[in-house]
Amino acid sequence: MHSKFTFSSSVREDVSRPKEKQESYEWWYFDALSDNGNEAVAITFLDNFIFSPRYNAECRRSIRSTLAGAADPEEPASFPAIAFVYYRDGKAIYRVINEYPASELETSPTSPECRIGNNSFSFTSAPYGTGYSVSIDTKLDRNTRITANFEWLSIESDFTANEEPSGRGFHHWNMVSPRSDVTGKITLIKKNGKTSNEINFRGTGYHDHNSDDRWLPNTIKSWQRGRIHFPDCTAVYFRYQELGSEESITNLFIARDGKLFTYNAISTAQTFSRNIFGVKYPERLQITSDDNIRLRIKQNTLVDSSLFYLRFLSEMTLSMNHGKPRKGIGISEHLSPKALRYKWLDWLMRLRVSK
Repeated sequence: MHSKFTFSSSVREDVSRPKEKQESYEWWYFDALSDNGNEAVAITFLDNFIFSPRYNAECRRSIRSTLAGAADPEEPASFPAIAFVYYRDGKAIYRVINEYPASELETSPTSPECRIGNNSFSFTSAPYGTGYSVSIDTKLDRNTRITANFEWLSIESDFTANEEPSGRGFHHWNMVSPRSDVTGKITLIKKNGKTSNEINFRGTGYHDHNSDDRWLPNTIKSWQRGRIHFPDCTAVYFRYQELGSEESITNLFIARDGKLFTYNAISTAQTFSRNIFGVKYPERLQITSDDNIRLRIKQNTLVDSSLFYLRFLSEMTLSMNHGKPRKGIGISEHLSPKALRYKWLDWLMRLRVSK
């Protein structure tokens, strides 16, 4: 059995997909590292929050009903959410995971845009280029709101449409823009309306879009992915394996000079550790392409940790067949979703999610 996975890099395909099953989900992801390497932001818009106890309870119910021969409801329920994290010096300074009513979700099947509550993104064009406007306005805590306005100006993007089967039963990864110039401002506003902090941000960013109509913990065994921006190129890697699949899919991408170079690769891992929840992950990874391009990843700064997801600020070294190795700090992620199957763990996730 092989993993059912499709890839594209397409602004045109960065639109909402039809939701045919309760398990169906999609998310739009934006991240960026500051020019000085000390700060990072990560923003996710989710039409169904894949870690939501309410969403996963509904998926379990839907799967039981299907196995019993019952028909799916005409309109699957939605559990939208917004996630925003601002990091400084390897620590999460501001972290928000807020769920919203389904009535506050708006997406488009024809235009790359999404609104969840007062949070939104949209594809825009200007005389100086094209890209995404991203706006955040959500509760941080009982007494504080956090607002942020960013521009993801595309530098390397929109390389190829999806040429693989795009029907049901596939995970679709659309790496819309592996490299963007990112500018923006984060503002904290107290209950009395006064501004308590303002942060200006400038850096290099990334944007992708993932979707599937299969329940995540019944589909994915493990998924490692990451990206790093150098002055002259961006390197992106992923290793993806589905349950029941004998082999993983591993690829390395280099975005450079308006082109996306795609390489089949193998991955090797060393020095395994566990986070406080027992999730096992490699501290060292190496992604090696068929023609010996190598990306070494040292996952030495864990900045987000849960029962099923880890995010790192990682030291990465890219060695190509010419020139000196490039070295810098990138963002890497590790997903191991099997714990989402277990209802008794839902209470832990409720501690991190606001409504």
